[in-house]
Amino acid sequence: MTATLLALLVAAPARACSPAPTPATVRAARFTPGEQLRYRLDVLGADVGTFEVSVEAPQSADRARAALVARSRAKTSAFVSTNLGRYEGFISTLLGPDLMPLRFREELDEGDRHMSVDVDFPPRAGKLGARASIDGKPEPLDLNATPIARDMLSTFLYLRALPVKAGTPVCLEVYAARKMWTMAGAVGPREQIETPLGKFGTVRVDLTATRLDDAAIRRSAHVWITDDDRRLPVVAVGEVKGKTIRAQLVEAPAARLKTTAARPERKTGAPRVGSSIGR
Repeated sequence: MTATLLALLVAAPARACSPAPTPATVRAARFTPGEQLRYRLDVLGADVGTFEVSVEAPQSADRARAALVARSRAKTSAFVSTNLGRYEGFISTLLGPDLMPLRFREELDEGDRHMSVDVDFPPRAGKLGARASIDGKPEPLDLNATPIARDMLSTFLYLRALPVKAGTPVCLEVYAARKMWTMAGAVGPREQIETPLGKFGTVRVDLTATRLDDAAIRRSAHVWITDDDRRLPVVAVGEVKGKTIRAQLVEAPAARLKTTAARPERKTGAPRVGSSIGR
């Protein structure tokens, strides 16, 4: 499921990341501690699990260098756990004022196996400091990385903080699923979509994730982010191992969601997303 979440958070039409543009400057101050988002994951309408993200203030010991802590929890549905295998994962990332990660921790239970990873950012001498284990036994983890490397959760927030101008490039280096990936793409057009929480005016972000150690492994997806000051990812659709996975925002208690009123469709010549993306 980690690879699924990776594809849903970052992906799209193949765009070159070379020469790599300088990543847009984003600030952690635009996010408010206390935010909680809950997503439902499905394949062809069949519930497969949930994904939750929260943003918190850092503990007092970390406040001198950190601005936020982002946390996530992903788990399979009861049906999937019973028939195909249980997955439950917890991630926390300590974030600096520039929304770059400082410390990443992941705990995963997949079937009977327990896996954990701790990663320190930024990389030093071209390597990320990483400590990994499976069922308590240390596992080697060698991660080549550049100074722009970040993790999945900080990428989730980075995409929300991007300028919403169509064509704004995205070129990132991301740690996920014990591997390093390049993320290439761009901000796409504005589209109105219908979701379980209502109808929203959104900006579509298109990206492609390619594994650095094996360019044949790619993950692509599209993410729809509300075109307002909250920049909430409300829907993401991606393909993983031949299956189309969809994530839909189903709870955002403190988000003050602003839905759009129904209005006649404009004849722009551009294809509309339609309700098939959401509900």
